[in-house]
Amino acid sequence: MKKFMVLLILMLTIITYSAIKLERFVVDDFNIALKLGEITDKNVIVMFSSKSCYYCKKFKSEVLTDDKVQEWLRTEFVFAEIYAEKDKKAMFKGKMLTYIELFGAFGVRGTPTFFFFDSKGEPLAQLPGFVEKDTFLSILKYFVYSRTNDIKYQDFVKKNIDVNIKNRVLKLDKEKIDYLLNNDPNTMEYNKNIKDEYINVVLDKKDKKLEDEFYVVIYEK
Repeated sequence: MKKFMVLLILMLTIITYSAIKLERFVVDDFNIALKLGEITDKNVIVMFSSKSCYYCKKFKSEVLTDDKVQEWLRTEFVFAEIYAEKDKKAMFKGKMLTYIELFGAFGVRGTPTFFFFDSKGEPLAQLPGFVEKDTFLSILKYFVYSRTNDIKYQDFVKKNIDVNIKNRVLKLDKEKIDYLLNNDPNTMEYNKNIKDEYINVVLDKKDKKLEDEFYVVIYEK
């Protein structure tokens, strides 16, 4: 019995460790999120949120902390959470808007509301309300798959299409790399202590072994 309890505690420790704190990958700025998506060629998800919203808190505590959801968000997407603040501003479609006006421009009536954007900053879809983690994970996989395949979500689910995270190598100029390092909490310069395969790592020289070890590897052009 004692041996079983030790094993159980160890398993719980591993499960807890697999998910990271949200501030290590969630961005809080609309324009920065779109810029990160442009640089890394990733789709962007903006969660229009409220600090008093029960279902926003529920989504963050039950869905964003799920290790599988985090794996997909950190490798294939840029994720941002923003609030209707009058002191923060965003540029969209050539107009400078307060975040309150931004909520209005996107027709947000309740929170959470999710907007999906392509890597060029063009809106793809709107998802209003709370969704369970399995459904959200399915949606993430769909948007990755639909980047190269013309298919409706209902058909994607019906066909039970299997999608996997892919390793990617990016070659960027120094200015873009610096922007990522300064603004993306999920991008870091490589060091031997990094064991997190879902971090976007910046390497100073070609290393095939690390390209296989990390899902997103970045080199300077």
